[in-house]
Amino acid sequence: MNIQEKDATDSPSTTLESNKSASSIQQIEAREWLTYLYSGHTCATKRDEFITWLNHNEENRHAFSQSQKVWQVLGMTDSAVRWIEQHASQNSEPSTFTRSKSRLITSASMLAAMAASIALLVVNGVFTTTNSLEITQPPTAFTSSIGENRHITLNDGTDVTLAGNSSILVVINRNERRVNLRKGSAYFDVTHDPSRVFTVTAQHTEVRVRGTAFEVKRSLNNSLKVSVKRGLVDVADLPEQEDQSEHILQLRPNEQLRADINGGFISPITQFNPETEFAWLNERLIYDNVALKNVIMDINRYVKKPVVILDESIKELPITASLTFAQIEPMLAALASAYSIRLTHEDTRSILTKE
Repeated sequence: MNIQEKDATDSPSTTLESNKSASSIQQIEAREWLTYLYSGHTCATKRDEFITWLNHNEENRHAFSQSQKVWQVLGMTDSAVRWIEQHASQNSEPSTFTRSKSRLITSASMLAAMAASIALLVVNGVFTTTNSLEITQPPTAFTSSIGENRHITLNDGTDVTLAGNSSILVVINRNERRVNLRKGSAYFDVTHDPSRVFTVTAQHTEVRVRGTAFEVKRSLNNSLKVSVKRGLVDVADLPEQEDQSEHILQLRPNEQLRADINGGFISPITQFNPETEFAWLNERLIYDNVALKNVIMDINRYVKKPVVILDESIKELPITASLTFAQIEPMLAALASAYSIRLTHEDTRSILTKE
């Protein structure tokens, strides 16, 4: 569909092959309209044209609704990137819109950035008037699999690294930049923007910055640790009731703070070693007298078969170690011999007990 060059009164179907079935034509039209509306280069004339097409018949409305559901199911994942690529290959007609889009999708990384910037389209009511179109942006989910870090560039330029088995929800628009850390650990290198605060929320704690680098890490008991690499970071204990005031502490480089599941600060601001704290960004884990339970929590982000501590007496055992992700299995065996720990392998898990 040559959207940019079409006359406003022309229908997208005029650019499609006549031998296609009606349902196939409408599905392709719906996908083209959806992609165009999210391209960032829309205009009022084309938006009105879209409404006209949408209201033309029930088949068009149904096809567009189905396209929306595809985005909802895929989220902004690698599958969504493939969905965009598939559309690009189907639309063989040269046009201003196609050429513009091709510049955005010349590599996998740029495709991912494009997918991350696309919002879901919501059309109010039953598409009965030309004033009913509205673009909203519900949270976009990003997840990482067990066994590897995942690097993401958000559409404001912020770089995010998710530790293994981590998940975030993201909303970025002209007015706000919001992230919710649902599980795991994430490192943020935030693009400076004085007009929009960048916030990361987890449980009842909120981190607020305008341009800095920091990590937010959730533990097994849902406590939280915030560690700052660069810039200034405000950490707020969000009140549970409206009449309560926030408790805010400011962190500087190489400072960190811990909060409990309710947002209360459970430790004073402390100093940390950035080479140790951020080693996971380079696929390495470094520990200096760290409790065994915390070591195992990190390890379980990168092993397919989880490690379980079944003996309470060894959970706080201080561990000093340095290893790469590839050395985790040998390290577990070394732990067993060096710390009087018994390591037992089962089909679905590995067990640590006191020897």
